[in-house]
Amino acid sequence: MYRIYDCLAHQHDIVLVVVALLIGLAGIHTAFNLYARACIGRLRQKIAWLFLTGVVTGGGIWATHFIAMLSYDPVVPVGYEPVLTAVSLAIAIMTTTIGFAVASVGGPHIVLSRLVGGLVVGLGISAMHFTGMSAIRVPGIISWHMDIVIAAILMGALFGMASLYLAKTAQTDQQKLLGKANLTIAVATMHFGAMGALVITPDPTVPVPAQLISQEYLAVGVAVVAIGLIAIGFVTALVDRQLRDHVSNRMRILGDSAIEALVLTQNGRVIDANDSFLKLGGVTRADILDQDFLTEWLSETPAEFKSGKVGYAETTLSWSTNTAIPVEVVRREIPADEISDATVIFGLRDLRERYAAENHIRFLAERDALTKLLNRSTFNDRLAEALTKSDETGIPLTVMCIDFDHFKELNDSFGHIAGDHALRELGERLSELFSDNVVIARVGGDEFVALLSHPEQSDMDNVIARSRETAQQILDCVALPVFINAEHRAKLSASIGIAHYPTDGNDAESILFHADLAMYRVKQSGGNDIVFYSSEMDEEYRFKRQLSSNLRHAMENGQLELHYQPQCETNGNDQVIHSFEALLRWTDPELGSIPPGRFIPIAEETGLIVPLGEWVLRTACKEAARWKNPLGIGVNLSAVQLQKHELPELVAEILNETGLDPKRLELEVTETALIHNPARSMKILSDIKKLGVRIAMDDFGTGYSSLATLQNFPVDRIKIDQSFIKKLVSNDQAIAIVRAVINLSRDLNLEVIAEGVETDEQASFLNDHDCRSVQGYKYGYPKPISDYAHVVNPTEFPETTANRDSGIETV
Repeated sequence: MYRIYDCLAHQHDIVLVVVALLIGLAGIHTAFNLYARACIGRLRQKIAWLFLTGVVTGGGIWATHFIAMLSYDPVVPVGYEPVLTAVSLAIAIMTTTIGFAVASVGGPHIVLSRLVGGLVVGLGISAMHFTGMSAIRVPGIISWHMDIVIAAILMGALFGMASLYLAKTAQTDQQKLLGKANLTIAVATMHFGAMGALVITPDPTVPVPAQLISQEYLAVGVAVVAIGLIAIGFVTALVDRQLRDHVSNRMRILGDSAIEALVLTQNGRVIDANDSFLKLGGVTRADILDQDFLTEWLSETPAEFKSGKVGYAETTLSWSTNTAIPVEVVRREIPADEISDATVIFGLRDLRERYAAENHIRFLAERDALTKLLNRSTFNDRLAEALTKSDETGIPLTVMCIDFDHFKELNDSFGHIAGDHALRELGERLSELFSDNVVIARVGGDEFVALLSHPEQSDMDNVIARSRETAQQILDCVALPVFINAEHRAKLSASIGIAHYPTDGNDAESILFHADLAMYRVKQSGGNDIVFYSSEMDEEYRFKRQLSSNLRHAMENGQLELHYQPQCETNGNDQVIHSFEALLRWTDPELGSIPPGRFIPIAEETGLIVPLGEWVLRTACKEAARWKNPLGIGVNLSAVQLQKHELPELVAEILNETGLDPKRLELEVTETALIHNPARSMKILSDIKKLGVRIAMDDFGTGYSSLATLQNFPVDRIKIDQSFIKKLVSNDQAIAIVRAVINLSRDLNLEVIAEGVETDEQASFLNDHDCRSVQGYKYGYPKPISDYAHVVNPTEFPETTANRDSGIETV
């Protein structure tokens, strides 16, 4: 080290040393700009740029060497042999060209290529140096300290390797700076290290050829060569950069105006990206330049897309931060031209919002919006899959139909918002109650279904036991109070019907249908229970379906008729008919006479009760309007009719159409029908009362009878239910109830009528307790009105007179 320092400090002109270093820096600076261009060029362009890189680099290093030699003072006269001097220039250009070319080779061995290329450049510096040194001619003997020579060669080789390894493709300022710095160190350490190893011993006897280049001419020649080569390279690189920057800026402006992320690559490596991509990846432009885009960012992309066979793919954008973003990628290639190399543009669109929207749409398509449980369509798909699996494994399946009891009353009492809240809470409970072996879905309103899978090797007893246990868990879950508001909690119950596959049905439709039948059996029994399907339920259903079909046919073909039962006013043994109650009768050609108690509930279930009730009301009013004796006419209203807002308008229309005096019409309703929606019922009955129509409460004493109903609703008359009248003689409780109802009616200024009177004892009791209005078989059976023609039209039957003794019509 001392020899090198002593040589540099005492045998060199520092000014010329600085000039040499500046020329070397200028050449190396220009060389790496040219090398950067070569790394992204096509093959023909790449060769040209690499050659220019080698010329500028070699020329700059050669010039640095000889200018530094001019700064060296060997004490004796110095001359340079022309051929060897020229050869040293050729060596510098050739080795640097080869080194940069090797380093620019991509592929799987890119690191090795850069290291080998750097080694070639480093050794080329040494070769150029010692070839140039061999061109020195002095009157003396030249010798070397070989240890320093070897060290200098190694230092040049190591820094040469570091230079091209760290420079990579020289696409960023940092890469270029590292390459330039290390190559400059390689040249400086090699040259001045080797100069420190040089020993010149003056010897006048050593002949010096006459044909030598003097130091003065060498200085001029080196300056011209150096300046010329560096200038050519610098101007070429500058013009090329300006053209490329112009194109690049236009493309960047275009790219930044796009919403989608854009990435530009050449030879697979990133040369630019727009702001949208930088924002998407959370990186800067310097972070991604010169990266292998497909390998480092789109590693999961299909091979066909990477090879360019397909131009579109949906994949994942991922990088070293372990962040993964779903994207769609479009690949487009721009052919090379005189200004720009072949470029591949990747357009990327963030798919996170689309995937989220698709997942939300899928959720909405598969789930019930209110409860977040599966919907009917998805449940049917799951059921079909489960049936297929059951056929393959032989393991039974269980299907449950679940319906909440009296849920309509909850809606009517607290509103649909409260009902929705209850359904939402129950849905959350049920979804948390079971694991994957139970699938629960809401199929409509307050109707739910459940699919229960069973473990392998489950016999039928285990299946039934497990089904019952699961159903009981559902009942217990539903029974927990549901929050309605700060003042109210609702306590619900459920009816659950259960059917097993394949014993209770051989396909999805039949198994669901049979579970539904079982559920309706629970409903008919009062609810809050579990019923397993049995075959007799099918028979009952078929009979109901036949009955419903026949009833519809009967309505369309005039097979229904009204019978009329007299309502009388009594006084001792005398009675006077003051009104009739219209009662619907149906005689089916196939099934014979069918009692109202059998077909009226079916009409209510199927919705036929509305047109049927309208027909009864219209027919009864039309009939009564024809009577010359203006007797009253009573017509029953069902609970379904009473919930129709248009009922008052219908009554008014029929009265107007038939010409019946409204005071003669009495509509009979049950208290059970009133409590379904008290507010609505109150409004409808009040509007009917305004027409002048009378209101009677039928079957009083049964169901939900209460004093509040009598107080709140516009009732004119109470009808004591026949179940109490039948027990008048033998049952003390019945006697007490009838007496209480009669006294209550009197105190409330309401009329009272007892129905179902059949015996003299019953009639006597009612007469003794001042209940004068009666109805029953004792006073007349329900018959066609023609059988009572002498009552409703007495002038047409003069021979049918009143009882001569009492003056009262008897029937």
